[in-house]
Amino acid sequence: MTIILDYVSKVYNGQDIIKDFYLSIEDKRIYQIVGPKDSGKSTILKIFLGEIKPDSGRVARMGDYKYPTLQSAYVPQESHFKAKKSALWHVKKAHRKVSEGRAIEELSLFLPEDKLKTPISDLTEGEKRCVEIVRALCIPADFIVLDEPFAEMEQDQADKALSYILGKQGSRPILISTQEELPIKGSKIIKLN
Repeated sequence: MTIILDYVSKVYNGQDIIKDFYLSIEDKRIYQIVGPKDSGKSTILKIFLGEIKPDSGRVARMGDYKYPTLQSAYVPQESHFKAKKSALWHVKKAHRKVSEGRAIEELSLFLPEDKLKTPISDLTEGEKRCVEIVRALCIPADFIVLDEPFAEMEQDQADKALSYILGKQGSRPILISTQEELPIKGSKIIKLN
């Protein structure tokens, strides 16, 4: 399966955010879209996800598809949590097939037991990002799309979260936006200005 961002462009307020951006996304590959803040990384991911339409170019599917739509495990740059609900609640609600036992098992990799059922508003920003990653990767999906997933994390949290993501990849492609290159062997680096 291949998805192509076929020379997509997007303009906001008369300014080119991305211009003629091309990327061929294949199974089992990792793509790092690297650039400073406001360089268009999130826009590229949102075009890929179909959340916004490019002003020109297109997103094209190449190959044989069994289903009319493809699903993405998505970690947005800004989380949208219900502040009074727990990390456990958020992960269980991610998908109907996520049992409480599985949610506890996955979250326990990042949070101590006493934080699993406390309101998510009581967690640190880094812990919230870990919950967002676990929640996304519990969803059956064809792609993994991560927008600045390690923002607000301590280095040891980020290292652990990256290992977790890579362990969950399987044959799915990963698109990840970051401001700095990540030490991921064999990943394709796409630099933006």
